[in-house]
Amino acid sequence: MLLEARDIIMEFGAFRAVDGASLEVGAGEIVGLIGPNGAGKSTFFNCLSGDLPPTAGRIRFAQRDVTHLPPEAHAALGMARTFQLPVTFEDMSVAENVMVGAFLRHRHRLAARRAADEILQFTGLDHMAETRAGSLGTPGRKRLEIARALATAPQLLLLDEALAGLTPAETRQAIELVRKIQQRGITIVIVEHVMQVILSLAERAIVFHQGKVIAEGKPREVMKDPAVVAAYLGGHMKRVRA
Repeated sequence: MLLEARDIIMEFGAFRAVDGASLEVGAGEIVGLIGPNGAGKSTFFNCLSGDLPPTAGRIRFAQRDVTHLPPEAHAALGMARTFQLPVTFEDMSVAENVMVGAFLRHRHRLAARRAADEILQFTGLDHMAETRAGSLGTPGRKRLEIARALATAPQLLLLDEALAGLTPAETRQAIELVRKIQQRGITIVIVEHVMQVILSLAERAIVFHQGKVIAEGKPREVMKDPAVVAAYLGGHMKRVRA
């Protein structure tokens, strides 16, 4: 397994946000994490990325124990992430933002720029390379987040609602980009509220409720699970199946 999380517990004082959740992700997979607001999936995601060291449990990535390593150590080992609210260097160009990621693998500016240019072309941002990042709209910002993460040359990409807030046409384009990323041999774990994204992309879905994993399997099968319907989908089922 490329990524393994065992019996993760994350407590904030007396509140247990994640309660014994486990996960295995094989190389090349796309795995979706879903659940209602407050279910614990985002907190669990942050434990995987190193942004939150868990209260208990173990996380292994590429055969290394990364449970208490900081995010920069995760990145150096080959794990990259995006954020639900895109974090951009507003006054820098799109290319310069991507170079920030590329500098992890390339010490010299020219090499970092070459790596950034390749990623910009791959993600369809090459025509905006010299555009000020602060001028981008939501679709551009989200794509820039992905581009900067890819510039770190990851084995594993963690996507935090990277497709939320997009129009249907923009969502279709973003889904195609994620598929292209997988075709590059990059493993993907995605937290997403848009069910069509999970249905279109994920090979497995893991459902969180009250900090626990309550179901796991192929997305369409998981969405028929009575526990999942009761906890999360409810009236959305007809719309998802349509």
